[in-house]
Amino acid sequence: MTQLGIKGLATKIQRNSLTRLLCTLVLSSVLMACGIGPLQKAPLEPAPDMFGITDRSAEQYLAQAEQASEPDAFSWRVLAVRAWLQQGNVTAAEPQLTRLRQQATLAQLPLVTLLEGATALAGGNTGLAGQRLAAVDAKTLAPNAASYYLLLQANRFEQQQQPIDAAKMLIERHETLADQEQNAGLERIYQLLSQSSPLALRQAQNDSNSDAANGWLRLMAILNDTNAQPGQRRWQLQSWRKAYPDHPGHRYLSDSAEPATLLEAYQPAHIAVLLPLSGQLAEQADAIRNGMLSAHQGQASRLSFFDTNGRDMSRLYQDIQQAGADFILGPLLKENVDTLNSLDPAMPVLALNRPANPPVLPHRYYFSLSPEAEAAEAALHMWEQGHQQPLVFAPGNELGRRVAAEFNSQWQQLSGQQARLAYFSSKQSIESDVRRALNSGTPAAAAGVGVIRGSSEIAPPAGPIDSVFMVSNTTETRFILPYFDFVRDSRAARLPTYVTSRSYVPGGEAPMSELNGLQLADMPWLFGGAPQLMEEVETLWPTVGSSWLRLFAFGYDALTLIPQLTQLREGAPPVPALSGLLSLSEDGVVQRRLQWMEYRDGEWQSGNEQPYSGE
Repeated sequence: MTQLGIKGLATKIQRNSLTRLLCTLVLSSVLMACGIGPLQKAPLEPAPDMFGITDRSAEQYLAQAEQASEPDAFSWRVLAVRAWLQQGNVTAAEPQLTRLRQQATLAQLPLVTLLEGATALAGGNTGLAGQRLAAVDAKTLAPNAASYYLLLQANRFEQQQQPIDAAKMLIERHETLADQEQNAGLERIYQLLSQSSPLALRQAQNDSNSDAANGWLRLMAILNDTNAQPGQRRWQLQSWRKAYPDHPGHRYLSDSAEPATLLEAYQPAHIAVLLPLSGQLAEQADAIRNGMLSAHQGQASRLSFFDTNGRDMSRLYQDIQQAGADFILGPLLKENVDTLNSLDPAMPVLALNRPANPPVLPHRYYFSLSPEAEAAEAALHMWEQGHQQPLVFAPGNELGRRVAAEFNSQWQQLSGQQARLAYFSSKQSIESDVRRALNSGTPAAAAGVGVIRGSSEIAPPAGPIDSVFMVSNTTETRFILPYFDFVRDSRAARLPTYVTSRSYVPGGEAPMSELNGLQLADMPWLFGGAPQLMEEVETLWPTVGSSWLRLFAFGYDALTLIPQLTQLREGAPPVPALSGLLSLSEDGVVQRRLQWMEYRDGEWQSGNEQPYSGE
């Protein structure tokens, strides 16, 4: 090869080497400019919450899933399925959903089931959607997944034409939403409930609902009632506002719905009285009715009596409205009180009984003559007398245990410790029952020998019993008292013993020496209160007994209490009445302080009201 040829070849080789070098340098510069070394991969985006907001296309989510490792890949695929369902593209979502189930871990399977429910719902198969959602335990889901679950349930109920159930799901979901999402959620709740009748909304209220749900149902029942008179609606909205001061439903009320005052004294023009005037309780209802009629003499208001026996309370309430009543007195039976409460009456109510869990609402009051209330009164009185360790001796039946438990509850509030609870079963076992009860305070009993069965698993502290409260009727009291004397020591002074009205015996009869010293609580009416009224009653009804007289006084006091209810609820001093010294708790329950008397040689006399010294 010539020298010229060799030189040309060398030049070409140098040119190619220089080209490769330049290319390498350019590529390195580009990679360095991107911050990526020649051996590094692009960083992967962390997977967002799989049940958060979907703001990309399904294809973008899948592209991320292909690059990610588990469990992020699972999250990206869930988001892809949700994006397709959001677009209504069930056909595209189903294959990916099948892949998810095949690859899911045991912990991820409930989320796949949740998506299967969403897919069925998007396809219009609400039955299958319900089955899939029922298989998911919402309590185990993370917050966003639980929120998604509630939304699916709401959508399912709405598709099934069940707007109240749909709204209840959204009400439960409301607190899980961010602030910017809550307004839209409230609007949807309002629109759903606007479709339902007042009756359906009232029937949907129950104790299993949250306070927020019951607040919505009650409010919308008021707003949807196009037949309500303005005055009736005002009463209902006053009550609702007081019961739910922080409820989000306030945004749907105009300022004009707020009354100038909530506490004007009641001066009803027409009082509807609900009593079982026929049937098994007709005699008791008649005594209450006569008490009301006696108290109503000389008043300008109208009094109408409605028989509740065998009547549907919804129909009866309609009759009351049509009659133009503006106050309800009654009903007497607990189940009827509950039903009337569920109807949310558009007027004040003084019920003549107290259910187990009455709603605490303005313009709703409860007055009763319950044995439990008398037991609570006995506990308060014995505490005021200075006793420290009472024994409650009650029959072992349902009533006895219920009354004993109420005494114990009140005693614990007052003293911070339990009373001793003991039960008797029959005349044949009474001596052993009394002996076991009196020995319950000994060290052996405190260690677990002969501990008295009570309403609580916590045994009361060991110590000497200093008083007895007997849950007994007259016959039981007369039979049991001598056994307490015999078992203790007939020479020892009797333990101070207290009973309530069930043990009452009329004064003036042949003395019963076994009752001497017994202290009893009952209505002042039976101990000489209002003698002129008693004389009138005895003239009109000469053969009635003490039970009838108590019910007469109950009806009399119920009617005379009406104008004083609002002031008493605000803390006005108790008012003396036939049935006791009456006050009102903040939740609208009438409280009675009874009169305590001591039996001495056939007569009830004022007992020693000095605090008991324990000696």
